[in-house]
Amino acid sequence: MARFCAEERDRMNIAVFIAGVDRARAEQPTLAALEAFEKSIGCRLPDEYRQFLLACAGGYFQGSAEFNWPQGHWAGAVQEVLGLRRDECSLVQTRQTPQWPTVDELLWIMSDHGGNPICMTIDKAHFGKIWFIDHEIAEYEKPWTLAEAMSNEWGYVLPLAPTFGDFVAGLYEQADAS
Repeated sequence: MARFCAEERDRMNIAVFIAGVDRARAEQPTLAALEAFEKSIGCRLPDEYRQFLLACAGGYFQGSAEFNWPQGHWAGAVQEVLGLRRDECSLVQTRQTPQWPTVDELLWIMSDHGGNPICMTIDKAHFGKIWFIDHEIAEYEKPWTLAEAMSNEWGYVLPLAPTFGDFVAGLYEQADAS
């Protein structure tokens, strides 16, 4: 079933997206926490994503934040937004003990309505791009590389957007069907 965003006014900007995240019980992120996290992953994150992390501690998205594949058909809806916090919505905790198989080049930053990871690449070749991991077809039995997972043969790491800002700009609220 394909769903499309009919009107541009349904699209989100970063402020609307942040306003939709339930940040209950989360402390305001600090620059020191961000820099410590960046040190732990071995790179400085893209500026637009750094600004987002300092403005939003992460949490569960309240309402509708749907996204499409680059080809235009419906892909999913954001449910969990990871941030600089100390609970199940933690970037650090998810990086240390991911629920699904992943690789170091992928930073798990959100999950969709089915628990699939939405990730940002932090390697030099694909830095800052946003990807979707289909956990139902991911390799569980043996280690894998990012190149293998992106290949047409495996195809469980799929491109969503060239940057974090582009991904958020493509989010939209599903209009009521009534």
